[in-house]
Amino acid sequence: MPRALLLLLSTTSLALMGQPNQNATLDRMVADGKSPRELAQYVFDKHGCKKCHTIGRDGKLGFTELGKQRATGFEGCIHLLTTMTVIVAVPEQKRSPQQREKVARFEEFGCTSCHRASPGKLTLTEVGAKLQHLHLGCVEVEKLTSTSTSQP
Repeated sequence: MPRALLLLLSTTSLALMGQPNQNATLDRMVADGKSPRELAQYVFDKHGCKKCHTIGRDGKLGFTELGKQRATGFEGCIHLLTTMTVIVAVPEQKRSPQQREKVARFEEFGCTSCHRASPGKLTLTEVGAKLQHLHLGCVEVEKLTSTSTSQP
């Protein structure tokens, strides 16, 4: 089996295995009255964000050493998500090497715990839908975790 396919299968399996636990944890946190900032911090800590990012100031995240390495030639998480909405419309066998690289990064960076790249469309996983309902999408998590705790 090709190495890329094995990586994809293992990444997908890990993402799917963690979802029920993530859902239960989010449900408990909401039931316990956790603030949006606390929920955002949980997402930041548990969904792969902190592997590459540090908590920043003034609405911007910083980078870990790994994040600095990965950032070379990278446009950013939100741009990647936007790009994926276009890439999923292209049949897999017709994707360019650059598009294939972006799909690999999308999976590697943990985006698949919330976003599902289905043929022809980008949808949300159960965890992603729950976070969207809580108004904790990618941009909101970045804003809430990278602002001073003294701000509302």
